[in-house]
Amino acid sequence: MGAVKDINPAALKVAEGFAKKVHELVPDAVVKLFGSAVRGEMEDLSDIDIYIELPDRIDIEAVRPQLSEIAWEIGLEHGHVIQEVVYKKSEIWDSPLRSSPFIKAVIKEGVAL
Repeated sequence: MGAVKDINPAALKVAEGFAKKVHELVPDAVVKLFGSAVRGEMEDLSDIDIYIELPDRIDIEAVRPQLSEIAWEIGLEHGHVIQEVVYKKSEIWDSPLRSSPFIKAVIKEGVAL
């Protein structure tokens, strides 16, 4: 993965609106914009990739539909598709997943929201 080049301002605005709603639902969630929107590679039909890390106390299966609904509403409002990727904290940091190329990319290029 290359270094962060140029964050797409439209994607950042959408992601910030999404993150605000996520934080209303789960105040201590980690929310990061990553992917083409932060690498300066976003095209008109690109989705907006957002990583969400929930505290272990949260029932991820109960919250996941709410997160999807927020993504749909915010995305529709702004004419973009939001692709949310959701994990519990321990799923990442207490497992080999923390060394995966995906998580390494989120750590390297992700922009905290």
